[in-house]
Amino acid sequence: MSRVLGFLLLAVLLLGCSAAPAPAPASSGAFTTTDVAWLQLAEALHTRALPLLDLARDRAADRPLSEFAARLGKAHESGRGRLRALLAQARITGENPHARHDMPGMPTAADLTALSVLRDDAFDRRFVALLRAYLKQLALVAKGEQGAGGARQARELASAMRRDHAADLAELDRIAGRT
Repeated sequence: MSRVLGFLLLAVLLLGCSAAPAPAPASSGAFTTTDVAWLQLAEALHTRALPLLDLARDRAADRPLSEFAARLGKAHESGRGRLRALLAQARITGENPHARHDMPGMPTAADLTALSVLRDDAFDRRFVALLRAYLKQLALVAKGEQGAGGARQARELASAMRRDHAADLAELDRIAGRT
C-alpha cells in the first residue's frame, strides 16, 4: 500500500509541473519511469536551490545561517553529481524536463529577485522560509521514491538524501531559533 501511495504522490507532483510525462527510460535496466522522474525532479530542485544558498553568503545577518548555507551548497552540488550519475547509468540524456518548471519547494526567479534586495534579519526570515520549503519538498519526493521506485540504487540514494534533508531541516530549525 505504501508503495502505491508513494507512486501516486510522485505522480501528482510531476503532473503539477508538466503536462508532458517524464520520458520512459529506454534500455535502462532496472530503472523505472518513477526512478527517472524522481532523479530528474530532485536534480532540478538541487540546481534551482544553489543560487538561493549562494545569496546567504553576503546577505544573512546570522553567521551560522550563512555558514550552514555554504555547507549545504557544497553538499547539494555533490548530491546533483550523484543524481546525474544515476541518470547516466539509466541512460537518460538530454535536457531535464523539470529544469524550467516552478514546482513546490523550488525557489523561483521571483523569489530570488525579491530575496536579493533584502539584507540582515529581513533576509534571514525569508531565506529560512524558502529553504525550509525546499528541504521539505526534497524529503517528500525522496520518500515517494523510496516507496515507489524500482531501481535499488535510486531507492538507496533517496533514502540517504531523505535522511540528509531531515538532518538539514533539524539544523535549520536550530539555527533559525536563534535568528
